[in-house]
Amino acid sequence: MNQGYRGIEAAWEAVKYRMKDREFFVDKLKVAAACAVVLLHTVTGVLDTADMSLYPMEEKIFLILVDVSSWCVPVFLMISGYLFLDPRHTVSAGRMLTKYCRRVFLALFLFGVPYACLELIATEGGFRRGMPGEAVLMVLQGKSWSHMWYLYLIFILYLLTPGLKWVLSRIPKPAVAAAACLLLADCSILPFLFRFLEVDRKPFLPEEGIYLFYYICGYFFAERRAGEAERPAEQAGSRDRKMGGLPAASLLLVLSVMVCSRLSAEYHVQMGYNYPLTLILAVALFAGGFRGKGRASVQEGGIPWAKLADISFAVYLVHPVFLNLAYKFFHITPLSFLPGISLPLFFLGTIFLSAAAAWLLKKMPPLRKYVL
Repeated sequence: MNQGYRGIEAAWEAVKYRMKDREFFVDKLKVAAACAVVLLHTVTGVLDTADMSLYPMEEKIFLILVDVSSWCVPVFLMISGYLFLDPRHTVSAGRMLTKYCRRVFLALFLFGVPYACLELIATEGGFRRGMPGEAVLMVLQGKSWSHMWYLYLIFILYLLTPGLKWVLSRIPKPAVAAAACLLLADCSILPFLFRFLEVDRKPFLPEEGIYLFYYICGYFFAERRAGEAERPAEQAGSRDRKMGGLPAASLLLVLSVMVCSRLSAEYHVQMGYNYPLTLILAVALFAGGFRGKGRASVQEGGIPWAKLADISFAVYLVHPVFLNLAYKFFHITPLSFLPGISLPLFFLGTIFLSAAAAWLLKKMPPLRKYVL
């Protein structure tokens, strides 16, 4: 009996240690990014399926919403870089393969294959016997539902992580910063300038290199966190105070420019996650969370951030089910009604249904342990 009590006490101490070590600003960013990705896909699902020439004002508003929500994927990548490239922690290649890569691989097939099958059913108007096999092939070719692309990306980054940590620990920090600046210039700034000036040129590096930039950005924040741990708390606090309201000011400035540019009839630049304004917005949001006091408590204002963050990956996986059912199967979009009312309802309804589905999926032990 006494031995059992000591076991329970030891387990509880381990839980308390993990909760103390947990940085809750990461949980808040995960929850916010999951909500932003639902908004992004709620809007892009309409832009991709409707003839927006019939809705010029709605198109401008939708493009603004795309701009102000596209920070979600960069923030997800910075979170991964912050956690996995942290110099204070070691992650072996074996653990990356058997835990994190396996998790993404299983998610790709457990969710990607049914989604590909649903896409075939929607395209052909019915089910036939060979569809499951075709769906597996589509997943192998990266042709499942569009949001699954992120899993292929994060799978590659996880594979690179042990080698990347080894390199980062052995080269000078200025060299890492120079490499990041090269990625920033060649994968974001130059592509934007070429589009803005309508110059038919391409940078030397592929634009997809921006994802590595975001991953390394997370490393820079982790490096700073490691440095703070070695300095007195007063010094770290003084440095944060010197930064003042820089992240908040950057957010307001970028959001203002995003809105004003889309309302202009002359501005037609559209980019992906390497859009410079998206990049600034994402870094400012992460910096604001990093500087905040979200490491202090499990929940604030009654919001269980840790629990919500734990279902964020599942929400990412399942939310397009509800959007695609509405848009592709029932042919109902926010444009079918008054967009000012229907778009928030589509967005909030998708979040609610996705969170409920994610909660149910997390109740399944195999999914909870190996996938979600």
